[in-house]
Amino acid sequence: MYVTINEDKCIGCNACIRVCPVHEANRAVINKENNHSIISINKDMCISCGECVKHCEHGARAFEDDTERFFGAVRSGKKVTVVVAPAFRLTEPDSDAMLAHLRQLGVNLIYDVSFGADICTYMHIKAIKEKKVSKVMSQPCAALVEYILKHRHNMISMLSPVHSPISCTAVYLRKYANVSGDIACLSPCIAKKFEFEETGLIQYNVTFRKFAEYMKKNFTYDKSQKFRFDNVPAYCGKIYPKPGGLKDCLLNVMPNLDVRNSEGVSHVYGELDYYAAADKNDRPDVYDILSCSHGCISGPGTNFDESRLFSYMKKAESLEASSFHERRRQKAFNTDKQFKWFEKHLKLDDFIRQYTPKNTNNHPASDHAINEAYAALMKKTHTEKHFDCGACGYKTCEEMASAIAKGINFPESCHQFSVKKIELEQQHANEANLLIQSQNEHIISAINEITDDIEKICTDSNGINELCINNSSEMNNINEIIGILNEKCEEIHSAVNGIIDVNKQYKEISESIKGITDQTHILSMNASVEAARAGEAGKSFSIVAQEIRTLASNTRNATGTIDESEKLVNVETAKVLEIAKEIEKVASNLSSAISQVNNNIDNTLASGNVIKETAEDIRSSADRLRS
Repeated sequence: MYVTINEDKCIGCNACIRVCPVHEANRAVINKENNHSIISINKDMCISCGECVKHCEHGARAFEDDTERFFGAVRSGKKVTVVVAPAFRLTEPDSDAMLAHLRQLGVNLIYDVSFGADICTYMHIKAIKEKKVSKVMSQPCAALVEYILKHRHNMISMLSPVHSPISCTAVYLRKYANVSGDIACLSPCIAKKFEFEETGLIQYNVTFRKFAEYMKKNFTYDKSQKFRFDNVPAYCGKIYPKPGGLKDCLLNVMPNLDVRNSEGVSHVYGELDYYAAADKNDRPDVYDILSCSHGCISGPGTNFDESRLFSYMKKAESLEASSFHERRRQKAFNTDKQFKWFEKHLKLDDFIRQYTPKNTNNHPASDHAINEAYAALMKKTHTEKHFDCGACGYKTCEEMASAIAKGINFPESCHQFSVKKIELEQQHANEANLLIQSQNEHIISAINEITDDIEKICTDSNGINELCINNSSEMNNINEIIGILNEKCEEIHSAVNGIIDVNKQYKEISESIKGITDQTHILSMNASVEAARAGEAGKSFSIVAQEIRTLASNTRNATGTIDESEKLVNVETAKVLEIAKEIEKVASNLSSAISQVNNNIDNTLASGNVIKETAEDIRSSADRLRS
């Protein structure tokens, strides 16, 4: 495959598919970097006809040849012979100067392929006369030969066995001129490289375009130089580049021969199918076919300028007139000096080519796969399946469905699919808009409810703030009361401690009384004893002693009661102290709780402010959403 693609320049316009005679040679893929389709090349399917190169407006398609390698061989001193296709002199204004300079660079020989075309014409006539061929297609066009070898194996036997003019020239050089070394061909065709590789006759395919570019870029040469080829003169072979060139050459010799011609991708490839299906008797003796619509002068390897078409054709017609004039000067076929020499020195078998079919595994898609492709394309009706707008690059929707079924294209390349997809997306968008509108209404309703709730929140927040402020004031009053309570507890403590101190003094007095009582009791006992001793005289004293004893006893009993009371006082005083401590503890806990409540109130006030500010923000956002 010698056609190349620059994926950075490909925009997926499908022009290459549109003009390609082999749709399977193009594969649509998605460029991940910019997410658009690019059309890559399947090298096993491509026949290098070059139509995509001609019609790509974006410079994404180009081709490779052997120009650099050829000049490298020449510079290194390698022995190289050059054969030049006749279209070069028709399309390049400086052709003679370039060829003269090429000779100066040291090439071995430079031959005119027109001479090989004369051999080709002669060998066709010889093969027809000797009945070695009948009803054949010509094969000078390498793209068409490659097409048949790859994609129409049933037509290989219909190809003329006679070599192309270029290969006839190479055979002549090898076998009859004893030329050694490599042979390079200055050709108008990208696909000639296939022919050269398959036959092994020529080592370099140097296209006109790249040869001229290289010469102009790397050398300065005298444009006025004249040039003569190294071969003997050629005649009618000079007109082979024009449409029907072989036909005219054959009819000039055999006027009654049935020769028809067809050119151009848009015609010839389809006509091949008609040719194959036609009854053999209906086929012409020779079917002269070329892939390029204006013949070899418009080959993809040339600098063909369509605006100069009539200039090319006038030049070709002038060349044709002079060539046929030269041929007629040799009188009839039987005395044609050139053909007579060919008859004497050249053997037909040396100029016969053998063809080998190439397996591309290009199988038709099944009906089931095509139906699935139609489904993927959303094409259901007969009209939809035969819309055939050609925007995808294929002539029919069926071809597009087949490409999808084969995995070499995808539905997004179809214009109608894209339109339907947009319509569906628009429908979905409308449905989504309706849903969004409905949801917006719900949202607005919810926003209104939220706004009302926010108003309540703000009102309640203000109430909370007021309550918190009041509670804070009440808590301050309670704190003051607790402070007073603490003071009273302190006073109770002080009073109880005073009672304890008085009780201690009272106890001390009680102890003193108790001691006095004991002493009085002892004195009363002693007085009673002394009164008893005194007898009658001490009788009155005895009464006094008895009263004193009774007083002492009562006093003792009283001090005992005092002791009991003192114990009860101590117990109750201890209870009072314990109660006072509990009151202090409760007051302390209450004070801590009140402090915590105050903190909570402060936090509540702060949170209330935050809630209020948040509510205001939400209300503001709700107002914006509503508007």
